Amino acid sequence: MVHAGKEQINEIIKLSQTNAENYLKAVCSYLCEKNPKFNWTGVYILNGQMLNLAAYHGEATEHVSIKLGEGLCSLAINEDRVVNEADVKGNGKYLACFINTNSELVVPVRYQGRAIGEIDIDSDTKGAFSKEDEDFVGLVAELIAPVVSMLYVES
Repeated sequence: MVHAGKEQINEIIKLSQTNAENYLKAVCSYLCEKNPKFNWTGVYILNGQMLNLAAYHGEATEHVSIKLGEGLCSLAINEDRVVNEADVKGNGKYLACFINTNSELVVPVRYQGRAIGEIDIDSDTKGAFSKEDEDFVGLVAELIAPVVSMLYVES
């Protein structure tokens, strides 16, 4: 994945020639299309005490807004760390979106040292995400941070 990850980063950079919302949608679509174990990918942006879904690829979710303090997405923001849950069904903090989801990876998007959003990835495969995936998605989060900052609303 390291070599493929570098190629994917270069492709994601090329997607940036559009407006903010379209760019984030294109990034979500690209990640799912290039990574078979990524069944759903979304970008949430912090808006006060809420995480709001700005873009996604996959099925529509009822979780378009998540109150801080709820779910693994909030945990990633509140603790400003990557959350890699190998078995969401065994974690009481998980907010179920899709019946087939078995694992979730949430990577904070940081701008000027502060978590302002996140990339949320669901997989139907239990234990789907490796340290390599965490690092790769972390690089993607760095790339999209300036765009996310344009949509971020400080509390």
